[in-house]
Amino acid sequence: MKKVTFYLASFLIASSLLVTPRAVEAQSVDATADSEIIKTLERNCSSVRVTIKNIHTNDALTRVNVGQRYNSISTKLMARLNGRLAINKLDSSKLVNITNEFESTRLKFNSNYNDYDTAMTDLQRANCSNNVADYYQKLTVAREARNKLSEDVKILDELLVRYKEEVQAIKNSLSGGSNE
Repeated sequence: MKKVTFYLASFLIASSLLVTPRAVEAQSVDATADSEIIKTLERNCSSVRVTIKNIHTNDALTRVNVGQRYNSISTKLMARLNGRLAINKLDSSKLVNITNEFESTRLKFNSNYNDYDTAMTDLQRANCSNNVADYYQKLTVAREARNKLSEDVKILDELLVRYKEEVQAIKNSLSGGSNE
């Protein structure tokens, strides 16, 4: 029983130390602003291309770090704690459900990132000085793909909060209901 309490406490400490990334949501644009945006793209084509390249590079680095964190949380914390609870014949069904949902969303995040990366690569290959309308369309696709990633991160963060709350509830039930 002491090992289970140790693992629960370790998970709570580790999860509180993890800094979950905050996705930056791409700005949405209404149809009336499209012509103004296209004019701005025409005027600032070269600086827009540099900015897009920088965003793509930074996002790739962030994706690697975030992906590794989510993978570690899933395999090194959640799966191990769930296994330890099962070995000790403690009801961890809520944790298992949250873990399954987390893993499913993590895989969706990976897939959505690949879509986003493809959209950004297409955008970088496009030329805003030759065909501004096509460039803007590719920019819109990349924006939508980035927003999907933002939603995935929000869901993953919510699942981590739920998991932590459930771990705390199990810890409290093992220690007789105290909130320490």
